[in-house]
Amino acid sequence: MHACPMKGAVSLEQRLWGHVPAASARRVTRGSFTGAARGGLRARLDRALTDAVLTFELDRLLYDVEVDAMHAWLRRLVAFDAYCAARDAGGPAEPPVR
Repeated sequence: MHACPMKGAVSLEQRLWGHVPAASARRVTRGSFTGAARGGLRARLDRALTDAVLTFELDRLLYDVEVDAMHAWLRRLVAFDAYCAARDAGGPAEPPVR
């Protein structure tokens, strides 16, 4: 793949031009953050934070399940290795505990 050459830098104002009003017409007020239109910035931030926390909690739960499964697997592997060593040594071999 060949990337086309960059043709200069594009400023943030140029990228946002079609999505926000002109800087001269914009005024940031407290209502911008708590206004009822579309829930306001605070509501959007709260939703985004809630989504992030839920995602983190789910990932943490999955991680805990995987770690517990890995510990159980390792215990079974060690028990099986001990069983095989005892069997190969000719001693009384007990089957590994599940």
